[in-house]
Amino acid sequence: MKLRVEIDPDGPEEVLIRARQLDDGVRSIQEAVDRVLRGEGEIAVRRGNEECFLSCREVLFFETGESRVWAHTAGEVFLCPMRLHELIGRLPRCFVRASKSCLINTSAVRSLSRSPTGVGRATFVTGSKVAYISRAYYNAVRDTIQETRFAK
Repeated sequence: MKLRVEIDPDGPEEVLIRARQLDDGVRSIQEAVDRVLRGEGEIAVRRGNEECFLSCREVLFFETGESRVWAHTAGEVFLCPMRLHELIGRLPRCFVRASKSCLINTSAVRSLSRSPTGVGRATFVTGSKVAYISRAYYNAVRDTIQETRFAK
């Protein structure tokens, strides 16, 4: 089996699996891709001395602070061993940069607001946590929400 990735900026985004037969290997690849596309992948994080595995759906946002990356869920904060730029490549499409120091899960956003100075604020469906969105990224966040929620 070989893996090939084709980049076409003008074409539709799709994942194509071409196989001679539908065997266990092909099924496991199909299920893994499906989980990632639905945002059901898991990420390893730490809480004290304990290593935890969170579903990507549980994470509201990632932010940097104190030279570390923190993963925020509705009720807890975890230490993430990866940098934001590494996370972008591994997380589902619903995660988007909200500032230089923050990635948010657009599928968990309840509302967006913008102050007169242009700084945005995202509130989430679960919990009372808030993430701030810089002016440079506000439109990208809003567009990603519209694409991922309404284009289906």
